[in-house]
Amino acid sequence: MSATVQSRRASPAVGTPAPASSYVRPEIQGLRAIAVGLVVIFHLWPNRLPGGYLGVDVFFVISGYLITAHILRESDRTGRIALGAFWARRARRLLPAAYLVLGASLVAVFLWVPRMLWQQFVREIGAAALYVENWALAADAVDYLAADNVASPAQHYWTLSAEEQFYLVWPVLVIAALWCAPILSPRLGTRRQRITIFTTLATVTVASFAYSLHLTATDPATSYFVTTTRAWEFGAGALLAFVPVLAGRASLRALVSLLGLVTLTLCALRMDSSTPMPGTAAVWVVLGTVALLWAGHPSSVRWSPTHALAWRPAQFVGDISYSMYLWHWPLIVILPYATGSSLGTLDKVTIAVATILVSWATKVWVEDPVRTSARFGLRRSPVTFALVGVSAGALVAGCFVASTIVDRDNAARAEAAESLLKQHGSCFGAASRDPKLAESCPDPALDKVVIPDPSEVKKDHASYKRCNKHLRGKDFEGCPFGTPRRGLPHIAVVGDSHARALMPMFEILVDQGVLTAEMFAAPSCGWSTVPPAAGNPESRKIVCAEMKANLDKLLKAEPDRFDFIVTTGRASSQRASEEERIQGLLDVWEPALRAKTPIVAIRDNPEGGRRAEDDPNICLGDVGVERADECALSRKASVTDIYDPYEEAVERTKRTTYIDMTRWYCDEDECPVVIGGANVYRDSNHVTITYARTLAPYYRAHLRKAGLVD
Repeated sequence: MSATVQSRRASPAVGTPAPASSYVRPEIQGLRAIAVGLVVIFHLWPNRLPGGYLGVDVFFVISGYLITAHILRESDRTGRIALGAFWARRARRLLPAAYLVLGASLVAVFLWVPRMLWQQFVREIGAAALYVENWALAADAVDYLAADNVASPAQHYWTLSAEEQFYLVWPVLVIAALWCAPILSPRLGTRRQRITIFTTLATVTVASFAYSLHLTATDPATSYFVTTTRAWEFGAGALLAFVPVLAGRASLRALVSLLGLVTLTLCALRMDSSTPMPGTAAVWVVLGTVALLWAGHPSSVRWSPTHALAWRPAQFVGDISYSMYLWHWPLIVILPYATGSSLGTLDKVTIAVATILVSWATKVWVEDPVRTSARFGLRRSPVTFALVGVSAGALVAGCFVASTIVDRDNAARAEAAESLLKQHGSCFGAASRDPKLAESCPDPALDKVVIPDPSEVKKDHASYKRCNKHLRGKDFEGCPFGTPRRGLPHIAVVGDSHARALMPMFEILVDQGVLTAEMFAAPSCGWSTVPPAAGNPESRKIVCAEMKANLDKLLKAEPDRFDFIVTTGRASSQRASEEERIQGLLDVWEPALRAKTPIVAIRDNPEGGRRAEDDPNICLGDVGVERADECALSRKASVTDIYDPYEEAVERTKRTTYIDMTRWYCDEDECPVVIGGANVYRDSNHVTITYARTLAPYYRAHLRKAGLVD
């Protein structure tokens, strides 16, 4: 390997500060600057640089390249890998700054973030402290309750978690290869070690790439975060470490560098949030990065792009790139909570400048001193590991304390609310808007309570996990509620998560002996021929398509199974013209209507918006129930401006009924988020179990008026 590749301590990118060494390759430092610049610009101005997130992929390749080069040099020199010393060096380089930022983020959460978000935020800070944040986010991505979580100040630690896991496993693989090397033919001589290591790492890299292609196609939300789909990016850089820097004409090396830089630029401009990553799209990012690393710095060619990478400002940003990555995201997340307003242009510029300044200070006063100091025995691996344990333990303990405080307060509020409802329950929830109860409702005593509390509202969700088992394949069947019997209407409730959110209301009717039901509901799966929106995971689209196809077969095979069918869905989720959405409903209703089975279409509930930050509970948690009016939704934005295809579809057919419950959610201009003491929404668009249950008598009245129930 060329001597220009060597440094006293090679160091990876997002997971590692730049090494203080005269052997540092300037083009790698410049490449770090590009990578962190892409990420920061993307997070501040995502519409200006839609593919800026690929900076983390660049970091992964650099990390794999430099760390593997370091391991190979140690293996060549000693024939072994000092695993403890390797891990201790990584810890001294990475963890002081990382834990400093996590500690500062935790304090900021205590000071400025609404308490309803504490549970999520401290859970992610704790996961980041243990370097498993990527797996925590992957779990959230497939957990329907957590899929709409707001961004936490530790969310960006998913990349650091993946990188730390790489550092834990990669040298172990090399050690395993070294153990196997003697098995090879003695004729290979000293090359046995290199061949065995290369074969081992190449096998893992190819396997990870194949798995990445599979999971990105079938479950992109999970594949984005998990280490197993990202390992091949580290592996690509690692395999390059076995190859000398490109030799030959300097102009050829400059051309390769230029092609690599152009590739990265095009990717940053052309990719966006809809690009499946890290599948085939990531290949171009990896190839561009590999080209720049392989070509080196052909300084004799005036037009070589690496001159720009070697420019002093680029070198400075490369030096502080690790701390820049750490600090920029907490500043972006926390500042709106601290100021009470969304980020403007001046705020974003201020964050960019502050990121550079605090990152420089962190490198000078934290990273470098801890990395180079021999005081207090810091150079000794046991001391390093002990300090890591203490630091991680302190952060996790702080998170536990915050979570305990929230749990204690929630328990006290729940007890007080339960006591209050025993005395004032007759006006709770939708009953407070009942004209027949106008003499006694609304009850002023309920103005001081919100049930469930904003910090607990995520748990107020009709998960019905038992109902997820039989939506696909030969075992397809509805999820039963009550036992069908003669003389009692047996209905189907069909739709997406908004239909599922109303099921607690139908459960009340089942318990009252009004009807029995089967539920056919899946996330993002409105009962229509219009498919789910493009942004949904492929796995969710597959489940939806199979559920609707199976239901269609069921309705044709058993036309008398249901006395009537109830359907609803999120009105804003379909991406089609108004006419296509109407026709999509009519097409799926056709088998039921041909069998003379009535259809009941329910207008969707109001919604606060499409972003996690639109959750009215964030506002409620911030201002308190006394000022809940400040959190009310605009009726125009949350109802009137959202096209509802159900009404017109009902007008075009017979044996159909349209139910509009907007009056139970909204006044003339606003839609309160607390009604009669009941918290109406569990997030930006789903109704709580609590409020849905209070709607039961009013839905029953509509069904009775239509002649469908007694």
